[in-house]
Amino acid sequence: MGQSKIDSLSQLIENEKSPSEKAQLQLKRGVLLSKNQGEKGFKDLESALSFFTQNKDNKGETDSYIAYGNLYFMYGDPKRASHYDSIAIKLAEKISYKKGRAVAIGNLGREFITFGNFNKAEKLIQQAISLEEKFNPQDANRLAELYSRYNIIEGSQGNYLKSLELIEKAIEFSETAKDDKQLSLLYTNYAITLSRLSKFDEAVEVHFKVMRLCEKMKDTLGLLRVYNNLGIAFRSGGESDKAITYYKKSIALAKTTNSYKSLGLSLVNLATVYVKKEQLDAVDTLYTQGIQYFEIASDTGGIAFANHNYGNFLLLTKNYAEADKRLQVAYNLRKQIGAELAAANSLSVLGKSAMDQEKWKEAEEYLLTAEPIYKGKSRDNRNLKELYGYLKELYIEKGNFEKALNYQTQELELEKTIFTENEKVNALKAETAYDLEKRDLEMVIQKEEEQLARQRLLLGGGSVVLILLLISLSLWLRRRQLKERHQAHITNLGQQHRLNLTKSLKDSEQQERKKIANKLHDEAGSMLSIAILNLKQVQGDVFNEGSNAGQKLETTQKLLVDISDSVRLISHSLMPVALEKYGLKAAIHDLANAVNTSQKLKVEEIFEGLDDTDSWGEEFCLTVYRIVQEAINNIIKHAQATHVLLQIVELEESVTIYIEDNGRGMDTNAKKDGIGLKMLKRNVEYLNGTIEINGNANKGTFILAELPIEKKDNDN
Repeated sequence: MGQSKIDSLSQLIENEKSPSEKAQLQLKRGVLLSKNQGEKGFKDLESALSFFTQNKDNKGETDSYIAYGNLYFMYGDPKRASHYDSIAIKLAEKISYKKGRAVAIGNLGREFITFGNFNKAEKLIQQAISLEEKFNPQDANRLAELYSRYNIIEGSQGNYLKSLELIEKAIEFSETAKDDKQLSLLYTNYAITLSRLSKFDEAVEVHFKVMRLCEKMKDTLGLLRVYNNLGIAFRSGGESDKAITYYKKSIALAKTTNSYKSLGLSLVNLATVYVKKEQLDAVDTLYTQGIQYFEIASDTGGIAFANHNYGNFLLLTKNYAEADKRLQVAYNLRKQIGAELAAANSLSVLGKSAMDQEKWKEAEEYLLTAEPIYKGKSRDNRNLKELYGYLKELYIEKGNFEKALNYQTQELELEKTIFTENEKVNALKAETAYDLEKRDLEMVIQKEEEQLARQRLLLGGGSVVLILLLISLSLWLRRRQLKERHQAHITNLGQQHRLNLTKSLKDSEQQERKKIANKLHDEAGSMLSIAILNLKQVQGDVFNEGSNAGQKLETTQKLLVDISDSVRLISHSLMPVALEKYGLKAAIHDLANAVNTSQKLKVEEIFEGLDDTDSWGEEFCLTVYRIVQEAINNIIKHAQATHVLLQIVELEESVTIYIEDNGRGMDTNAKKDGIGLKMLKRNVEYLNGTIEINGNANKGTFILAELPIEKKDNDN
């Protein structure tokens, strides 16, 4: 189809008498020519630009610069593309060429997406959309393209719901324009957005829809793209074997058509899947071939991408010399084309490689060069968090604990941010599933109502009033039943949605709490211990008797001990480490020991069972621990007790918890459900258990809870 359009344009150029029209046709043909015909494409643009410049046709000159931008972008050089689009914008503003300015601004936004500068890209795309929507008539194809780019920006920043809305809007415009080629590209972005929402089955369905469009258009390049995207979708969904099947299909088709860029991409992606499956025999060959094909295609970005991935793999296999060589190539090429975030990523991995080789000075240079690039773009918290982790490890090794602690703090701050993002994503996934189910149900109801309306029309001409009334009554009753059924479905969906959302958020919170607790306990705790040890050595070796420096050092040492204790307490409150490492019984025993250490309250423990809780659900164990913890906290805060009896008994299908103190008891006239008791009852209710809390003034309080044991899911 593409070649037939080129042939058609060539015929028109040959027959065209008007030099101005001929130059415009050359611009159109130049950007359609494939990369292996690049010389012809540039000749077309040079000829057109020369004509427009000589004849002082500023509009034509602007269009020529836009065409140059398109050609360089298509050939994988966004830096040069942005240069020509910037020239086009200035010239269009100078001559008040509104359409040319709108197109050039939108294209410059496209280049900033490639650079990873999403803040700048978003402003440009929004500006371009605003300009395009004011034109009458509107260019549906152009608006579809701009909304698609906007979708890429929002998706890359984690705004998946907005990303979904934008791509659906782009598809609406494209369906109006009836451009199958563009529609196939938009459906591809739609499928990628669905994958980001973990809706892999629907994503695969959309990819197959793209495949049918490409087959209809006989679009071989489109088929190559969809095979590769199916591979990515199946890989993201954890189906590595299906991913391999489609990568191989893409490779086979690319070889028959000499599509070297597609060959390079599919080979590198195939290698990545084999690395994931730990099938490493052919990986070196696949990466090497991928690089060679990108080189044949003169695709600078592709060469950088392949070298970076290869370098990552070589680092895993500890082939440091070759890994550094590949990563350095990737960094230089990415810097050359202006892909700053990608270049920072290569620098970060180079820093990790240098650390593995104990080249601390080199590692520091790489990592500190990458840091301001990440922070300036404010886009990828995960990569920046990883970088902070490397810097923290680096400064621990160098003995600079002040800097190590600073990066540890920043890493934890990003950990919290990512946790919040994960909560939003989980909520979004549940919300999207709910909205889609609700939309499907409403469509079914609407169809049934339309069918009822048609039936009423058919009966409208009847002559027997009684029969008509009876039928109308029947229809009315049926409509009422439909409405009731519809409402019941909606209510059920809402309840299910809330349950799914609650579980999703609770699971996410538990996992993130576990990560942060482990980091606080293992990393921050160990760093503080090292600092305390170093201070003790300095105190013993350096300061003379009578020097107040020793006193200051002792004060600093005490402060660090207090911080260390605080970190341990925070870690324990987030996720008790003993629970994860040693089990429920040990964790509760650890909690009781911590209370007994204070010597203000004595906890007497009696355990019957709880020796083997491996088969119990992780969440069940954590909630049992929290119930005991909350009860003891309440006693410490309010009971003024000196002794607590804690008895936990494992029965066949349940666990009973009995806690009794000798404190001041409960005021029967006061409000019973304070925050602590509410938390306690809520935790018991969450496990479908029962709880009794009772006590008399100055005679202590007892708590008795019974909880049905929840086992681990055998499928997990």
